[in-house]
Amino acid sequence: MNRDMSKNNPKGFSLFEILVVIGILLILSVLVFPITLQKAQKTKLESYANQLKTDIYYQQKRSAYKEIPGGVYIRNNGYTIFDGESYSVASETHQKNLPANMSITSINLTLGNEILFPAGKFKPSVYGSLILTDGTFSVLLYINREGLIDYETL
Repeated sequence: MNRDMSKNNPKGFSLFEILVVIGILLILSVLVFPITLQKAQKTKLESYANQLKTDIYYQQKRSAYKEIPGGVYIRNNGYTIFDGESYSVASETHQKNLPANMSITSINLTLGNEILFPAGKFKPSVYGSLILTDGTFSVLLYINREGLIDYETL
């Protein structure tokens, strides 16, 4: 009698059940993948904005505490950290480039493309904002006249 029961009650999944589960998983992955990809792009952009913010802050602290004039020169495809009264007379520079799909746009600084920190001062002599974008997402990075630096996602 036990043998007859096992023949009528097979264990496992049918091919139809497996195909239905695979179909559901495919539909979910098609819906979730673009959202995950966008989140990764946005996070990468914010990471570069945070790096730029950190580099500006580094120059700010260096100028204030080590009494070395310096600043950050902003370009469309990156920026340069420099020591000196301005970028044109810089004694030391360190260039940082952005990935090919990212750029800096709408540079609205009070004096061209440079953020300047006089020797021994925490407050910048140049302030303003710029936009870092990857074509899909944008981040507004700003430094005010008191020297506070921050960014926000647009």
